Amino acid sequence: MAPKRARHYTKDGHAPEKPGNHLHPKKNKWLWWCNCAEHCFSRMTEVSRTTYYRHNPQEDTEEHARRRKRHRTNNQSTSGSLNGRSGAPDQGRSATPPPDHDRSPPPPSDEPDPPPEDLTHNGADPPPSSATSHLGPQPNTQQQADPPQNDQERDALEHDPEVQKANHESLYSIPADIRNARVTDTQFPKDLQEAILRPIEDIFDLDDPDIELSLNAYLAIANASEEVYRKIQTIVQKRWPESRMLSYEQIRKKVQEFSRVTPIVSDMCVNSCVAYTSQFQDRDTCPECSEAWFKTNSKGKQVPRRKFYTLPLGPTIQALWRNPTSARNMAYRRRKTMENLNKFVSPDGTILVTETDDIMSGEDYLRCVLSGAIRMEDTVLMISMDGAQLYRQRESDCWIYIWVLMDLPPELLQKDGLKVWDASDPHTFLTKPIVALTTADGPAMVDFSGFVGHKGYQGCREFCNIPGRRSSDQAKTYYPVLLKPVGHTIPGSSHPDIDLLNHLHHHQTPGSTQLQYNRRLEIVLAAQNTSQYLRFRRDTGIAKPSIFSGMHVHPPMPAMFPSDVMHLLGLNIPDNLLDIFRGTISCELDDDRATWDFAVLTGDLWIRHGDIITLWRPFFAAGFDHVLTNPVEYLNSGYRAQEFLIYIYDLLPALLYNVLPETYWTTFCKLCMVVKIVLQRRLTREQIQHAHVLVLEFAVEFETKFVQRKASRIHFVRPCIHNVTHIPSSTLRLGPHGLFSQYTMERTIGNIVEEMKQHTTAAGNASQRAIRRAQVNTVKALILNEENSISPPSPRYPRSPAGNGYCILWPKEQSKNGRVVSEDEFAALEAYFNANNLDFSFTRSQMRLKKWGRLQLPTGDIARSAYQESKHSQDAPMRITRMVKFTHDNVIRFGEVMYYFVVKLSPEQEELYNLAMISMASLLDNSILEKSSGALRACNFESGENLVVTDVVSIQAVVSLLPFPLMHGGDSLLSEDKFFVIEDFGRELSILTESTTNLYDVEAEDQLEDNAD
Repeated sequence: MAPKRARHYTKDGHAPEKPGNHLHPKKNKWLWWCNCAEHCFSRMTEVSRTTYYRHNPQEDTEEHARRRKRHRTNNQSTSGSLNGRSGAPDQGRSATPPPDHDRSPPPPSDEPDPPPEDLTHNGADPPPSSATSHLGPQPNTQQQADPPQNDQERDALEHDPEVQKANHESLYSIPADIRNARVTDTQFPKDLQEAILRPIEDIFDLDDPDIELSLNAYLAIANASEEVYRKIQTIVQKRWPESRMLSYEQIRKKVQEFSRVTPIVSDMCVNSCVAYTSQFQDRDTCPECSEAWFKTNSKGKQVPRRKFYTLPLGPTIQALWRNPTSARNMAYRRRKTMENLNKFVSPDGTILVTETDDIMSGEDYLRCVLSGAIRMEDTVLMISMDGAQLYRQRESDCWIYIWVLMDLPPELLQKDGLKVWDASDPHTFLTKPIVALTTADGPAMVDFSGFVGHKGYQGCREFCNIPGRRSSDQAKTYYPVLLKPVGHTIPGSSHPDIDLLNHLHHHQTPGSTQLQYNRRLEIVLAAQNTSQYLRFRRDTGIAKPSIFSGMHVHPPMPAMFPSDVMHLLGLNIPDNLLDIFRGTISCELDDDRATWDFAVLTGDLWIRHGDIITLWRPFFAAGFDHVLTNPVEYLNSGYRAQEFLIYIYDLLPALLYNVLPETYWTTFCKLCMVVKIVLQRRLTREQIQHAHVLVLEFAVEFETKFVQRKASRIHFVRPCIHNVTHIPSSTLRLGPHGLFSQYTMERTIGNIVEEMKQHTTAAGNASQRAIRRAQVNTVKALILNEENSISPPSPRYPRSPAGNGYCILWPKEQSKNGRVVSEDEFAALEAYFNANNLDFSFTRSQMRLKKWGRLQLPTGDIARSAYQESKHSQDAPMRITRMVKFTHDNVIRFGEVMYYFVVKLSPEQEELYNLAMISMASLLDNSILEKSSGALRACNFESGENLVVTDVVSIQAVVSLLPFPLMHGGDSLLSEDKFFVIEDFGRELSILTESTTNLYDVEAEDQLEDNAD
């Protein structure tokens, strides 16, 4: 076997003579040193504690035995630092934020239920106070350490990575460095400092035609290769030899010069463990993997092995204000804030939001504005972080974070502020970027919030402090179960039933959660030893201060860490429910799958439901971004969050109708209706309250019916089942969740991965593409022209503006005089004009119409018609996009647009009537509607029948009308006359609250039939 290759070694003149833990006289830190022959080649090398014991396993065993003996023989040992060692604290051991916060140790077996909210201490534990609210040993203080209560806690004390890293330095150094950061710090490039401190007070203008040509070509090639630009340059210079079009390298430098976006480059571990900044800037090796910081290049020079690029936000903000058009767009928040302050805030300062359509209408934002935490001149941001898989076939995980609006860590600007010149109203003002919201998936969010994670005893993501339960004494994972299982006596999990309504009411009280968070954080920071830290962390749900605590201005914590509906509703809940409905969730020894009458999607029914979904594909309107594939074949290899939303909350209520026992089906439909409501773009307070009632009923019924107070089914209640109960109430506090979900992050990751050209160094190439994207977007903001931002309609295609943002579009029937309408069409026309008290004196032979094919709605959606879609070849059928939601006789109805047309009642009359001929479906099935809480909207429909004429402005949205599934229907999979309605998520739904469902009840239907007679 070949000997290991020695890594680059730099001798430390202060290295000790013997291995072990020693105080470094220059760095004033306690460091671990090793000189083993196998790994360190007999050279005294600085390593981490974990690496030291890995290199010296015998010493690790002896140390472990000494600790156990010390705990057994001396329960009154003196307190040590949070790394579990007695004697001198390990001040030099650097650490990163814990990568896995969800492993909170269980409560000690001899301990009763967890302490109450104030976490009153007794025995050797000191109560938290202002004098002891910090980590580390107290000077001149002798205090008894809490001995481990059982083997599980002993293991946690000695082997838990979080505890090993939870020293004073790791909890405080990074927030402190953020708080003390200045724009003039040396890590920021000089040209970036110049751009931030001295903004250009002039509108951007390109006066050189050659540079303008080069810039337009550079922006036009988008994600094409550099070779494409060079070919364009060759073609231009061949046609116009006098042209001085810039080379690719020259225009790229110009773009950086124009945008003033200069990346901040930091050295990081070759394995991406840490960046060598803050507490790690004096190290030579990585504290996680012990890899060296530097390598020696071919010239014998020490160079970093990997770099990390941070894209500054300040120049982009300045660019957006430097252009008059984009500056007016940037003033939107100011206008919206003033509108909401006048609308929702009473003279005495009481806030009552009656409808929400943006974060500026959230109660938390309005409180921050009233308190002065957010000023009109500030820039409000949202940070979003997620992992990206750069390759499909091999492991290439990396973390990417973005700032919605722009890209910048807040420590660059948040103390000094940012000078900005406003081109719309020429003046210079000072703005401070303020992070209002943070979004991430579960593992990433704990690095933002400092919470213990979703598997902890206090694992609620929104910090409502609901205690968890374990299924057994050996289990380490907690679940937020409300109802105490029968005969459940597990220590720490045997608390009584939780009244969810009162629990959430206390959590929603303004300011209560923030005060509770501050009080609990003080308790964690008052820990004097590892045993206290473990217990405080478990009982409080806090592992460390949030990284945002280093900012000078931030919204209240933990309100700025909301749930992310993309992961929660689009991935976590679908995974949980499908495991239950398919019976694939784990079955404990004292449970029996044969009793799971809710596990219905198995065997032939599972296959049949997949075949039905395949047949539905043509019925999805073109506005649906993702058309579902067969989940039987593709569920585990490519289903996206948006597809799960449609599959679970739109299709499953119909697929499980009369398949899943009704008691389970009604509970499931309540969740589906909640999701449909909260994902709307605009919500009223009544709708949010209705969703809140439904989600509370779902949470309690889910445990009552599915879990049935059985300890063996505690794992059915994953954290997502609890987290969804916070969504309606947090919508009032923060605004519609769809506006701050991680869909923006996912789209950014997709764009960057799509643009990658060099896959041998994926992470480095992705960084370069991100830099180019930031610079290009900044330049686009500089040259934005309002007149050229909207392309004028082409005169080649006919169109008929209908007012209020509606426009009838081609194709148009080309016959000279139109065609004579049928008897049913004439009857519908006559009924429309008579109902509107208009003189309609035509006979059927006199009524000739020219059909139009499409209608553009104010939302930008296109509603097609049967006239247009029937012209398409049957070999390549179009997705049916002619089903619409419209109002008829003040009732919301659904139907199929046959065609659009324009009518003038007389040659002398100038008024045009822009109308649509619609084949209307029946009223919704009231029985199914009530049982499903509005989630399943079924109706009868036959194309070409029940014709009505309506104004095009009464059409509200394009919908999809899917044939009702026949799960027990023999050879036939779809109904021929019964359909159900689905709408794309984010639209305003037609049925939301009890106040609107009366339009669909039996009395309303009878009244409409009487009027028709």
